[in-house]
Formats: sequence, C-alpha cells, structure tokens
Amino acid sequence: MLNDHKINRISLFFSIIIHVGLVIFSLIMLSNPIEISHDLPPVPIEFSIKEIIIQKTISKPTIQKPPPITKPSKAPPAKSNDDRQKPLLESHKDPYYPKEAINFSLEGTVVVNVLVNTQGRVSDVTIVKSSGHTILDESFISTIKSTYIFKPKHIDGVNVIDTVTLSHTFSL
Repeated sequence: MLNDHKINRISLFFSIIIHVGLVIFSLIMLSNPIEISHDLPPVPIEFSIKEIIIQKTISKPTIQKPPPITKPSKAPPAKSNDDRQKPLLESHKDPYYPKEAINFSLEGTVVVNVLVNTQGRVSDVTIVKSSGHTILDESFISTIKSTYIFKPKHIDGVNVIDTVTLSHTFSL
C-alpha cells in the first residue's frame, strides 16, 4: 500500500521528467528560429479628419419684470398624476427553494408584511402567516431583503413610507 511519502516521491519524479521534457522540447524549437523578413514595404494607412464647425448665435438678454408677488392660497395641493397609493414592485428575484426543504419535501405558503422606505428599499419584514417551516420562511425573507426593489408610495409629490403584504408558495 502506498503511503504519503511514497506518493510524494512518485509525484516529484514525474514532475522532474515532465520539466526535463519541456526543456528539451523548447531547445529543439529554438534551434530553428523563425525568420522575420524586413524586406516588405510598409502598409499605408488611409485616414481623414473631418472638421465640423458649429456657429453659436449670441442673443442679447431681454430684461423682464419679475411677476407680481401674490400671497399663496390655502387650497389643498392638487393630486399629482404620479401619485401611488401603495408601493409598486419594481424588480425582484424568486426565492430559492432550500435543498434541505426539498430533501424533506417541505411545502407551504409564507405571508409577510414588508416596510418600504422612501427610497423604495425594504426596511423591515415581519411574518403574518408562517409556512410552518422556519427554513422556508427564512428563505423568502432573505430574498425579499436582498433583491426586492419598489417604487415607494408617492403622495403629493413626496415619497412616503408604507407597508406591502407579499406571499409566496413553496411547492414541489
């Protein structure tokens, strides 16, 4: 039976044989060097430079009177066209199905509340209804925290913190 010492000696022997072979091969290849001929004429390269001139017209500034100062009205601001009542999911990845859960045929539906900040990032995730298996719950929560990006709730031109309810069913 071979022990580590014998294996190391055999490996060293084959390494030396391979290196000696490479040195002999390189000496044979270098004995007939490739000749480079300098008799070839240079290859002309054609190029052209196009100059584009853009004339800038200078206009004299006109003096305008400032608009009259008016007191702001106390009417409520009008609803903006880009208002969102709830955060919208912009991008995400599906949660991974943990190998251990597959091996034990674990299935279930996870329901969570996701707190979306004003930048559209996930601030906090709380479980509303567990799948019954911690490994599936943790898989969904870690995927939400790492890959989910939202368009935040938008009221009167301002992003607002809000909560969204999400669910995912793990099934084989």
